[in-house]
Amino acid sequence: MTEELWRWGAVELAEAIRARRISSREATESALSRMAVVNPRINAVVEPMEQAARDAADAADVALARGDAPGLLHGVPVTVKMNVDVAGMRRSNGIIALKDRIATDDSPVVTNLRKAGAVILGLTNSPAFAARSFTSNEMYGETYNPWGRAFTPGGSSGGAAAAVAAGVGAIAHGNDLGGSVRQPAACCGVVGLRCTPSRIPNYNPSVAQDRPALHQSTTSQGPLARSIADARLGFAAMSARDPRDPWWVPGLAEADSLKLPVRVAVYPGPADTDPPVAEAVRRAAAFLADVGCTVEEVAPPRFEEAWDLHRALLNAEREGATLREIERHGDAFVRRSMQSRIAFGQKPLPGRDEYIAALALRSTILRDWNLFFETYPLLLMPVAFAHAMPAEYDQQGDAAVARVMWSNMPAYVTALLALPGLSVPMGLADGAPTSVQLVAARFQDPFLFDAGAVIEARAGRLTPIDPRTDSTP
Repeated sequence: MTEELWRWGAVELAEAIRARRISSREATESALSRMAVVNPRINAVVEPMEQAARDAADAADVALARGDAPGLLHGVPVTVKMNVDVAGMRRSNGIIALKDRIATDDSPVVTNLRKAGAVILGLTNSPAFAARSFTSNEMYGETYNPWGRAFTPGGSSGGAAAAVAAGVGAIAHGNDLGGSVRQPAACCGVVGLRCTPSRIPNYNPSVAQDRPALHQSTTSQGPLARSIADARLGFAAMSARDPRDPWWVPGLAEADSLKLPVRVAVYPGPADTDPPVAEAVRRAAAFLADVGCTVEEVAPPRFEEAWDLHRALLNAEREGATLREIERHGDAFVRRSMQSRIAFGQKPLPGRDEYIAALALRSTILRDWNLFFETYPLLLMPVAFAHAMPAEYDQQGDAAVARVMWSNMPAYVTALLALPGLSVPMGLADGAPTSVQLVAARFQDPFLFDAGAVIEARAGRLTPIDPRTDSTP
C-alpha cells in the first residue's frame, strides 16, 4: 500500500494520517519515490527538499503520537512554486544572477502550509521573473507537460501543474497575476484556483520594496490539485490570516455565500475560439443545467475593453524598473517574449493622468461586472480560447505572441477585476486536456468549488498520469 500512497488525494491522506492508519513518513516516502521516477521526465521540481521533507514528516508523526491537534494538511506532501520565499532555500525566481540569494524567512502562504502540517517536497519551476505563460528558463531548463512534450504545461505555475498532474505531491502551490494558476492547470488537466486576491496572504520577505498598485490588488496565491475536494482543502489551509499582508481579508459569512442552483452566464468565446474549447464550455453548461441551474449564452460586459485596460495598466507598472531588470538579468526566453508583447501593442500609458484615469476605469468596469453577477451569479467560460498551445510557442515571433495574448484574454480580464476563477478539467481532445473556467463575484471562492464539484462529478478526473516523453501531439 505504501508504494501507492502518492496516488491518494490530500483529503484521503490527511484523514488516514489523523486516524494513524498510515504515517506521514510513509506518505512522504511514497511521494519522494514518485518524484524520483517522474521528475527527470518532466523537470517540474527544480529545488528538491528530500531531507527537509523527511524531517517534517517525522515531526508530524511525533506530534500526533504525543496528542497534538493535527492541522488541515497534517503530514500531507505538497510542492511550492519557486517564486515565493521558503526559508533556507534558493530564491532565484529562475534568474541566474540571483542564484545565490537564499530566503531567510517563509512567505505567508508557506507559513500557512507549515502551520497546517504540510510536508514540502520541493520548489517547482517557473519562467524567469514569472513573466511568461510558458515554463522554461536558462537556470533550470524547460518543464514538460506530462501529456506530451508537444504541448506547453502553461505558466508561470507550469512546474506546479506538471508536478501535481504526475503525482508529485497531493497539492501544489501556485500564484496568478494574469492566469498563472488557471492556464497551467488547464494545460495539465488539474484543478486550479485563482482566489480572490489577498484571501490567501501575499508577501515575500526577500523583496525589498512592495509592488505597485495593480500588481498588489490583482496577484493571487492558489492551490492546484487533482480534485475539487483537494483544492478546497488546500485553499482552506493557505488562506489563514497573516499580518504581513495588509490587504488580507477573511472569507464571507456562510449566510452570504451563494448556493446552487443559480442562473449561469455561458460564454463559449468569440467565433474563432478553438472548437474543443467552446464544446467543453457548452458541455459543462449542460452539467450545471442538470442540477437545476438556468443557463444562458451571454457575454460578460466590456470584455475586450477590460482586456485592453489590463495590458495598458500592467505595462505602465512594468515600465521602468521591471523592464530594466528583465533587460539586464532576464534570459533570452523572457526577453524575446517581452519584446514580442511590446510589438503587439503593450505600450505604456503616456503619463500620470492617464494612469490615474485607467485605474478609475477599472473600478467602473468592475461595477458593471458586479451588476452582471446580480443577474448571473456564475459565469462559465474558457480558461483560454486556444486549445493545447504548443510548447515554447511564445518564442516563435510576434504573431505567435499575439495569438497567446488573445488566447489568454479570459484569464487577463478576470485578473484585472480581482475576481476569483477556478479551472476545472473536462476531458481530452486531440490528446490534450480540455478545461473550463468558473468565475463569480469577489469572495465567492467556496461557491466556485461547489459549482466545480458538479462538473467534476460528470466530467471525471484526468490525473495522476505517467508522463509521456514523446513530442508528437
